[in-house]
Amino acid sequence: MLKLQIAAPAKADITDLSDYITTNSYEKYALDFGSKLNQVLNLLCHNPNVGAARPRSGEGIRLHPMDKVNIIYRVKGDQLQILRVHHSALDSNKLKNI
Repeated sequence: MLKLQIAAPAKADITDLSDYITTNSYEKYALDFGSKLNQVLNLLCHNPNVGAARPRSGEGIRLHPMDKVNIIYRVKGDQLQILRVHHSALDSNKLKNI
């Protein structure tokens, strides 16, 4: 199993998504989002190749969808590095800090 490392831009993405869900929906949905995200991150730590390769985004970059959210990550050594977590309606090719 890989060790999970969440980059600062991904942490900000997660906070922004949770805040948006809480503000525009119900707090319960934000909690559900957090719970599901933890499950998917655990899955990725155990099965890092499950996501689609995204070589145009950088070496070793992969993308895994979760509902309407894309998790962008890479494996580096014994770490699963979560780089960004963004809504799937956004163009991941335009994201900065990948």
